[in-house]
Order: sequence, then structure tokens, then C-alpha cells
Amino acid sequence: MSVVASVPEEVPKKLGVRAAYFIVEVTAERLNRITRLFEEGTLVPHVGTVLPLADAREAHEMLGGAPHKRGKIVLQTE
Repeated sequence: MSVVASVPEEVPKKLGVRAAYFIVEVTAERLNRITRLFEEGTLVPHVGTVLPLADAREAHEMLGGAPHKRGKIVLQTE
């Protein structure tokens, strides 16, 4: 299984996973391709926590290490 995530460099070492650091130039073409992958179901995010936008502070605290379910933290606007 392959997983792509944006994490601080030290996290993979602590968790015992293999990681590669790279820099990507964001372009409209690349964003459109990623959108198509989501729409096709080829790229599926693992969502762990969904919070209302009003709880953005709590989401930020989770990114800083506060306990939360494994997976992406999503802020919902509706």
C-alpha cells in the first residue's frame, strides 16, 4: 500500500516508515490531474476527523499533536 502525505520530516523516522522529501511546483494542470484522480476514485483520502469551520482552532491543535483519529483532518463549511 502506498500513501502520500504531507508531514514534518522527523515524523516518518519516528514511525518507522520510508519517506521521500520532494518539492513540487503547483500548476493548474497538476491540480486538474489530481482532481480527476479524486473524481475517478483512483486517489482516495483517508479522513479521520471532520470538524465545522468554527472549530478551526481545534483542528490546528490536532495538527500540533493533540489527540485525534488517524487520517486527514477536514474542516467543513456547511
